[in-house]
Amino acid sequence: MPEREEASLDADDVERLVRLGPKELTWPEVCAQAGISHEVADPLWRALGFPDIPPDEPAYTNDDVRALRIAAEGIESLRGDRRRAALDAILREARMVSSHMTRIAEIEMESMAELSALGLRERVLAEASQRGIEHSDVGWVLLYAFRRRLDEGLRRRSTVEAGGQPTLAVGFVDLVDFTGTSGSMPTDELGRLLARFEGLASDIITEAGGRVVKLVGDEVMLVFPTPEAAAQGAIELVDACAAGDLPSARAGLSLGPILARGGDYFGRAVNLASRLVDVAPPDTVLADDRFAEAIADYSALAIEPYGHQRLKGLGSVHASRLRPARIS
Repeated sequence: MPEREEASLDADDVERLVRLGPKELTWPEVCAQAGISHEVADPLWRALGFPDIPPDEPAYTNDDVRALRIAAEGIESLRGDRRRAALDAILREARMVSSHMTRIAEIEMESMAELSALGLRERVLAEASQRGIEHSDVGWVLLYAFRRRLDEGLRRRSTVEAGGQPTLAVGFVDLVDFTGTSGSMPTDELGRLLARFEGLASDIITEAGGRVVKLVGDEVMLVFPTPEAAAQGAIELVDACAAGDLPSARAGLSLGPILARGGDYFGRAVNLASRLVDVAPPDTVLADDRFAEAIADYSALAIEPYGHQRLKGLGSVHASRLRPARIS
């Protein structure tokens, strides 16, 4: 079977998909129709990642009016500190959503072109082109994925007291000497290697009951509700890399209260896990004292002292090496 030529999305394709409507409004007209002052609207638009456009240029649509009105609803009735706090919260939300949505948009553009070239989802993509993504199965699936993640997030947070910081197991797993390994790789081969690592991490961590927070190049950050599950997941991922065609991997694990913010996690435990992975040898999982103490009675794992490690910004920390327990 002959290979299809790689497809690409041109400006007309994008317009048929997104259906934003005619750009007939200037920015002052958008603000006036939305009933939002420039004091709020201008920084909000920039927080969404869009540049300023000359005020007399018709570059906006009715959808922009609606989005601005919804995003800033209620703020014009506030004054003083409450107004400033509300604007800060709106801008923080806009920056985070924009950052993640930009990545999703890039992923979807690449996927649509690749799947079209392979002859997949032809009906779905044709429908999206004809009706617009908002009224197509493509739009439904994207919203469905969001609904599922929202359901999971709300259930997870319902177990944490309002304003509290959950105690979670957090870890980092990275590929050893990735910079040296990847330096001589062709770009397409490097892409396939990273895709294999990302897929392996996602499958193993999800199956173990955890969540991949983010993957930055050769390193994945993960969180688990329990240290036992985190240890099993990290060991399995490191072992899977060693058994496959990936570079050796290593992991650092910690346990403690964590601040959840914008889909990411912060706190001393996060910093500890990040520093531990930097000092771990290949094919090794290291954990801090609190993590090791929490799993001391977990018979499936062997915990070996690994000595004090000098961690940047954290001083000397006693580490333990985790292995599967030997079955006698």
